[in-house]
Amino acid sequence: MLDNDPFTTFEPGQIISAAAMNAMQSKMRAEIHKQIAEALAALTEVDLSKDSNALEGHSAQDLLSKFLEQAMQKFPGHTGYRKLFKVLEFNEPNLVEHELKLCPLVDLYELQSFDVICADDDDKRKVEARFFLYHTSEKKISMEGPNGTETVEIEKRGETPFSIPVSEMLDYLGVEYTDETSLGDLETELWKAMFAPPNDPFDPSDYCHSPWYERCCREERTVGSLKAKGDWDDLKLKMQPVKTVNTPSLERDTTSTNRHPPEILVEHHDFDRLSLTLRERIPIGNGEDLANVCLMVLLKV
Repeated sequence: MLDNDPFTTFEPGQIISAAAMNAMQSKMRAEIHKQIAEALAALTEVDLSKDSNALEGHSAQDLLSKFLEQAMQKFPGHTGYRKLFKVLEFNEPNLVEHELKLCPLVDLYELQSFDVICADDDDKRKVEARFFLYHTSEKKISMEGPNGTETVEIEKRGETPFSIPVSEMLDYLGVEYTDETSLGDLETELWKAMFAPPNDPFDPSDYCHSPWYERCCREERTVGSLKAKGDWDDLKLKMQPVKTVNTPSLERDTTSTNRHPPEILVEHHDFDRLSLTLRERIPIGNGEDLANVCLMVLLKV
């Protein structure tokens, strides 16, 4: 409780001298010092272990690096940059409403398919995918097939891997989550964000996850538990965007199938919209059906 008694008492009509005022200020200063000393003495030492838990065991430098990393992830969104995933059908204009207020530079990369082993419940299957979630411990994945053991190299030895940390992709897409979010729910939100407009919906066969992911989803592992066990930073998204510098048509080897992407028309309709049209027929099967082309599209103004 506060003490409201005056430092120095003056009676009505009493002349206030300089000496009395100086004495009062000295008493005030002494009281302030006294209260500060008592407050400091009452402070308890911070429990370092609890403080460490609150910061997830990171040092100040670790936290600074993380904040800078997140800022860099958000920076492209404020500089007229877009990364889109699109699916083009032959001779059908694909309209992109980018709303960048200028005609952006357009760069196209074909999303190649690659062999993976997908897991769903107890079922494993070797398929081709364009997006694959896995753990870095799964550089090779094996399964028993009808013809014996089949093995797929997710990260090929001696080659630079195609992998993006899942945490960075979530930050780029603006997917919100907490330490209580389950890995299964997080994966669902990741796919929803990747294929939401102005991106295109991809066929479900184009994306899947590994046996490690499937096991963790069944165990309902949370983001917090993955961080605690050191697995969070080992979650990766594999995709292979490729582009070749195509030669003029008169010099082109028409028998080659290694042109990425194939002939695509880019048209700017106004400052907010452009369209992409696949102009090259890509026969599949008996030649009567035509393949589509899956792209990563980069826009920059």
